[in-house]
This record gives sequence, C-alpha cells and structure tokens, in this order.
Amino acid sequence: MRNQLKISRYTPKKAMKTLFFFSLGMILAFLVLSNQNDVRNFTQDFYSSSHADRNDIEKNYNPGDDERFSKEERDYFKEIALSSEYSDRDKGEVCRWKSDMNIYVTGQQSEELMNELNRIVDELNDLIDPININIVNDRSESNYIILFGSQDQYNELEPGQEEFIEKNWGLFVVNGGTDIKEGTMYVDIYRCESLDGQKHLLREELTQSLGLFNDSYKYDNSIFQQRWTETTEYAPIDRQLIKMLYNY
Repeated sequence: MRNQLKISRYTPKKAMKTLFFFSLGMILAFLVLSNQNDVRNFTQDFYSSSHADRNDIEKNYNPGDDERFSKEERDYFKEIALSSEYSDRDKGEVCRWKSDMNIYVTGQQSEELMNELNRIVDELNDLIDPININIVNDRSESNYIILFGSQDQYNELEPGQEEFIEKNWGLFVVNGGTDIKEGTMYVDIYRCESLDGQKHLLREELTQSLGLFNDSYKYDNSIFQQRWTETTEYAPIDRQLIKMLYNY
C-alpha cells in the first residue's frame, strides 16, 4: 500500500476563523499570566490566615469548655488536666506531647512489668490519634525514661526531687511547658512490694506524664484516684479524658 499525502484545503474563510481563535487565545493567556501573582498571593494569604487561625484555636482550645462533652467529663477534665498536684501552674493551660513519646526502660525489668508496660502503651496508642508512644532500646533515641528501681536510683536520674521521691513510691517529671518534650518516671519496686501496686503506679505515672497531672478523690475506680489503690485498668471516664486531651 503506498503512502498517501493528505492535503488540507486552506481557504481564506478558514484562515480568518483560525486567526480569530488564535488571537482570542493569546488575549486570554495574557490575562491569566498578568493576574497569576494576584491569584497566588490571594491563595497564600488565605492559607496563611486559615493556618494562623487554626494554630490560635489549637493554642487556646480547652476541652473543659467544650459542650460536646458531658458536664461530668468537663468538670473532671478541668480537675485533672488543668491543675497539678505539686505545682501552682495556670489552671487555664493544657499541656500535652506534640511529638512522639519514645520510652527507654532502665532498672530491674521484670517480665511482668515489661508485659504490663506493653499493654498500657497499646491501650494509649489505641486512644490517642496525633502521636505515637514507642518503646525504644537505645537511650539516645528516647525522650522519656522509665526506671524500675529504688528511690535512690531515681534521685540519681532526676536530681532535686528528693522531697517528693521520699513520700512517693511512684513519681514523674516532665519538661517543656505546654508542649511537653521530655520526661522521666519511676516505680519503686522495693517499697511497693505488691505486683498489682507496681502495675498501678506504672499506669498512673505514665498516663499523668501525658499531661493529666492531677489526682482526685472523685472516682474510686479512676487511675487518678488520690487515695492508694491498686487499680490496673482505666475507668471509662479516664479513657475519655485521654481522648479529650489529644484528639479534640
């Protein structure tokens, strides 16, 4: 089969029509290009404004004032999250981790307590959306240390807390203000001889390190109960407080 050369008959009428659409296309292209910066600037200004508003909302947002939650939940949140057992910080502040918590464990790592730690971490990761809680094997990769040991060992790890360590079989310290960046905690496995007591202290101090700093006499089954208990599970309202702090 031989190749065929297709010839288009280019009449004056077709030429005028083509010239018209070509000119119209050039005009539209010029208008778009000349206004591109304005469109880009508007988009950037709008995004920046929205982003700033979102940050401002996040900074000032307090779940204790959010009427999507019950009055019981809001009141308990204010008591636990906006106050602290051992400081006089502003009750309007919400403190939390904004990056992953990477836990390094030191001291006497019994199988029972390590299994319990893994269980607690799994529960917290199921409850919390924005960050992950991880257990790491390298101390240099951590920003949070758990010590299973004695009060003297914790004194060495966290100097300056002797007054509080003497009175507490479990204690945590976090740093970073409203944006928590690092911390430590310990469970005194010598003064607290009960395994359930040790598990309770592990769950309570680790959970409070998330930004739920205070204790309360209000709910007997709460992990934040001020009186001594050996609770090793979260009460339903405890779970709600954790979600309120991180997911809203």
